[in-house]
Amino acid sequence: MKQFEFVVQDAMGIHARPAADMAAAAKKFISHILLKKEEMEADLKNPLAIMRLAVRQKERVTITATGDDENQAIEQLKDLIANIGLSQDR
Repeated sequence: MKQFEFVVQDAMGIHARPAADMAAAAKKFISHILLKKEEMEADLKNPLAIMRLAVRQKERVTITATGDDENQAIEQLKDLIANIGLSQDR
């Protein structure tokens, strides 16, 4: 299992466009990938599930990947999240 945590920087939080971008990226991997906010979690391959978490700006979330390609999944998702402006990390 690999994971990383970040604080959402986008003023709108995780809305439809970043949710769709993250889901599209996650679907490229066979690993089971989750987005966690506090006690709630969503399948990162499902954009509607991501949006149901209602993640707002300045909230801390964790992405967890479990599977054969977990390292690649986490690295690509870190890059994507930085590139779409959700996080200043990377």
